[in-house]
Amino acid sequence: MKETPVADVEVVEVPESSRYEARQDGVLLGELTYHRRPGMIVFDHTGVEPAARGRGIGALLVAAAMADAAADEVHVVPACSFVRRWVHDHPEYLPLIEHS
Repeated sequence: MKETPVADVEVVEVPESSRYEARQDGVLLGELTYHRRPGMIVFDHTGVEPAARGRGIGALLVAAAMADAAADEVHVVPACSFVRRWVHDHPEYLPLIEHS
């Protein structure tokens, strides 16, 4: 199976489903689920289809969601371990993280 470059992957927020979706040619490759609280967003789970793993799909999802959180000026609760690792590798987003 030929892998299409990650540049061809579209990440969109689907608010009615409380998630971000990564799609390629209309095929769902992964999702990042969330729920909102006043002034914050909780990222619950990042999942990528087995056939699409290892291509950076999860990182694309988190990058898009974190950029939106920054634009919306909300704090982030990284309940998902993948999101926590991603933020650790991208410390420029640490100011968004909610510290209890």
